[in-house]
Amino acid sequence: MLQLSLVQRRIPQALLLIGDDGAGTVALALELARTLLCEAPHITERTYDRCGDCHSCRQSAQLQHPNLQFVLPLPAGKAASEGELTTALVEEWRDVVSEVSIDPYVPLRLQQASAIRIGQIRELKRMLAMSSAAGGRRVVILHHADDMNTEAANAFLKTLEEPHTDVTLLLTCERPEVLLPTIRSRCQELIIPPIADEDLTRYLIKSESLAEQEARLVTAFAQGSLYRARRMAQEQVSDERRLALELLRTALRGKDYRIDLVTLVDHICEGKQRDRVDNVLSLLSVWLRDARCVAVSEHHATLVNSDQYDALLRFSQGFGQADFDQALSVLEEAAADIHRNVALPLLLLSCALQLRRVFAAARQGSPTPSSHPVAV
Repeated sequence: MLQLSLVQRRIPQALLLIGDDGAGTVALALELARTLLCEAPHITERTYDRCGDCHSCRQSAQLQHPNLQFVLPLPAGKAASEGELTTALVEEWRDVVSEVSIDPYVPLRLQQASAIRIGQIRELKRMLAMSSAAGGRRVVILHHADDMNTEAANAFLKTLEEPHTDVTLLLTCERPEVLLPTIRSRCQELIIPPIADEDLTRYLIKSESLAEQEARLVTAFAQGSLYRARRMAQEQVSDERRLALELLRTALRGKDYRIDLVTLVDHICEGKQRDRVDNVLSLLSVWLRDARCVAVSEHHATLVNSDQYDALLRFSQGFGQADFDQALSVLEEAAADIHRNVALPLLLLSCALQLRRVFAAARQGSPTPSSHPVAV
C-alpha cells in the first residue's frame, strides 16, 4: 500500500501506524521517513526505494536530517515543550534517538515519560508554519500519539484540519481507542501486526544463539515483539516466571499475606528495573490465559506453559469461575503504566491487590480468599 502511494505520488498527509513498538511501528515510520526525504530514490512501476547514498539519506540514517522532527511524550513536570528540556533530558533525548537510529526496535521513549503536552504541539505548529531551511518535504514522527493529553489532542486536531504543503505526519500508537475520533478520521490507518512466531523463533536461534526449545519458549512469551523477545532471551525466563507465580500465590494467600507481598514486590522492583516488572506482568498474563483455557476445556495441547499443566489444573479447579477477562485487564493496565511517571512498587502492589479482589469473588460464598495456601 505504501509503495503504491509513493509511486503514484499520493502520499497521505497523516498516517497512523497502530501496533506494538517491538513489532515494528517505529521501524516502519523511520524507513518511510527516510524514503520520503531521499533526494534520488529508485523508482519503478511498482516500487519506490531510497538510494541510501545521497546527502539526505546519510543524514536521515543518523536521524539528524533537518526536515525530520520527533514529538515524544515528556516526563511529568519537567518541561512544557522540547525547547524547555533540561540539559540532562536533552542528553537523554539524543541518546535515545541515537540508539533508535541503530536499532529501530528498541523503545523510543524518555524515562518516566508521561504525556505529549500542548506546548509541544504549539511548537510543532510554529515550526510547520515556517519555511524549511533545507527545502523539500518535511516529516514529523509523533510517537505514542495516544499519550497526548486532552489539550494537546485538541490542538493537534487543528493542525490536521489545516494541512501544510509537503508535510507528512507519521503517528504511532498502541491504543487507537484512546485517540479522538476526529483525529483518527483525518489519518490513513495502517495496522502493524505482531511478528509471526515462526519468524521470531528463527531469529532467536540464528541471532541470539538459542536452542530451538528455548527459542520457542521465549517466542511464546514475547507476543510478537522483537524487542521483548531479545530482552527475554538475555534473561532467565523461568526465573521471572517463578517470580510472577509467586506474586500471584502470595496475593491470594489468607489474611497473613501483606508483609510477604510487600517484601516480594520490593524484590521484584529492586533497582527500578522497569523491564523486569514488564516481564513479570507479561508472564503472569500468559499464565492466566492458559489457566482460563484449562478451566474451559482442560485441554493443554496449545498451552504456552504446557510444563505447568498440573499447577494450571489445580488453579482452574479453585478459581475456574473467576472473571479472567477482568484479571487480564488489570495486568494490561499495569503494563501500560510501567513507563509512565509511576512508582513501580506501588504499581505492582496495586496490581496484586486488584488480582486478589478479582479471584476472591470466585470463592464460593466467601468475599475473601481462603486461609489455605493457593495451588499455583
